[in-house]
Amino acid sequence: MRNKPYLLVSMLTLAAVGLSGCANMNQAQCETANWQAIGYEDGVAGVRDSQFSQHRQECAAHGVTANIDDYLRGHNEGSQKYCTRSNGFFLGMKGQSYNRNCPEELVPLFLNGLTDGKQIYSARRELDSKDDALERLYARIENFEETIADKNNEMIADGLLRSERLEIRQQIESLELEMLGLIELIPEYQDEQAQAVQKYESVKETFANYF
Repeated sequence: MRNKPYLLVSMLTLAAVGLSGCANMNQAQCETANWQAIGYEDGVAGVRDSQFSQHRQECAAHGVTANIDDYLRGHNEGSQKYCTRSNGFFLGMKGQSYNRNCPEELVPLFLNGLTDGKQIYSARRELDSKDDALERLYARIENFEETIADKNNEMIADGLLRSERLEIRQQIESLELEMLGLIELIPEYQDEQAQAVQKYESVKETFANYF
């Protein structure tokens, strides 16, 4: 499984999100809290250590003092799991940004991965945009075809005056001219889509070592 490194971090992160910080901690939780574990859970979830302030306030309301030393020790351990190059890449691929939650010594590698991942994210978005543009073009052409078909049926309906048929014929010709202009755009849109596919595949190949 080549993508195991960041999948592992992702699983840890998801698990930690469910446990992290015990939001709105009650008195029993505050009294029995393992502050190193809570710090670890916040760290591995990418939560900044400033989260401790909320924990402290919640427990102070119950007359319990939170242990910042244990919390920071655990948070640093969790950050070692979160602030890796591979996890930065995984987050970058999702278009996420750095929220300044990593220890200083881990920032360069994490940001390297994040930057690499964002290149794939950007290429994927560009490809999606070209796909959507081509689909919209096809949809517009189809709408013109349907409208022209309706106009043709309208033109041959019984009871119309010659002048009315001529007017509808002119409308059809105008619609056909507009539709032709759209049809002529298809090769250009297809070329742009093909270039976006090529760019996306090239970027993925560049960073294949992450997978």
